[in-house]
Amino acid sequence: MSATDSPILVAVSDPVLHPEAVHVATVTGRPVIDTLDPKEIARHTPRVGAVLVDAGGSVHFRTGPRHPHLYLVAPDPGPVDWRAAMACHAEAALLLPAQSPELLTALGRENETSSSGRVLGILGAVGGSGASTLAAAVARELADDAPVLVDAVDRSGGLDLLLCLEDVSGVRWPEIDLGRGHVELAELRRALPRTPDGIAVLSAARSRIGDPFVLDPERLAGVLDCIRSGTGTAVVDLPAGAVGARWASNLCDLVILVVPAEVRAVAAAAALTADLAAHRTPCHTVLRHRSWSGMGVDDMERLTSTDCIAEFGQVAGLPKSCELHGLPGRTPRVLATVARAVAAELREQP
Repeated sequence: MSATDSPILVAVSDPVLHPEAVHVATVTGRPVIDTLDPKEIARHTPRVGAVLVDAGGSVHFRTGPRHPHLYLVAPDPGPVDWRAAMACHAEAALLLPAQSPELLTALGRENETSSSGRVLGILGAVGGSGASTLAAAVARELADDAPVLVDAVDRSGGLDLLLCLEDVSGVRWPEIDLGRGHVELAELRRALPRTPDGIAVLSAARSRIGDPFVLDPERLAGVLDCIRSGTGTAVVDLPAGAVGARWASNLCDLVILVVPAEVRAVAAAAALTADLAAHRTPCHTVLRHRSWSGMGVDDMERLTSTDCIAEFGQVAGLPKSCELHGLPGRTPRVLATVARAVAAELREQP
């Protein structure tokens, strides 16, 4: 998303102040998202360039990751609710309409420096779809963009195992929590284990004792916000099924759904794509042929209402290679072709 297209979220409950806030946001020429719905606010906040709230709307921003460009507005002649401003970590508090020029200046400044970072979610329609392997291959395809590969499956074997990074030092879940404060993308990348070709990987730590840690969407959002604000690229290996789709609808700019070419898997995919469409989250599919295929591309596209951008089958020797040595240093041709198609779709996103 370009800086000039970066939306402004308006969450103002005061009926007198509301039109003033919407007017200022509209004058910038940027898209305006006007809502007080908590679910809509949670979904849009990671993607917008700036947020305007009043004391009533600020309650939705008191917990979870901070937005770096949040402004609290109050009706002229005031006073400003400074307690609300501090609770939602507002960058500034202004009176409208008296300080409309100052707010426009601030929004113009953020417009010039607005994030152009991207978050790609790789989601398996069902377990065993090959989403993790594809996520790693896509991150490798995007290596020139210095991507961060994020393992969002906290009870998985770990993407570090897939990429032979299990003995490489660096932070892992749950050692990292960016929900409070601001961390530069360069600092985050330096803290993470990296592959020889420069892919920073955030995966789960392993332990032989019981671990109460559960990765929640707020902690994940904090990391993705850091990557976005640093104009970076994140490739997220999401939990399969409904949980992953729900996280994707709130956090990702594009979702690639990996669907085995089997009746039950396609049926599951149809439900997931319906949910993603309801949240207006762009989604394409990749058809995966496992040991037996009962569905083709046309059937899958019709049932999921998506465009299938690639399909691939079993890659000879790949499961054994990943088990013994991790993903090969040179991505197998079939998998690399799919990864290139996915990377191209991400680069074409507005």
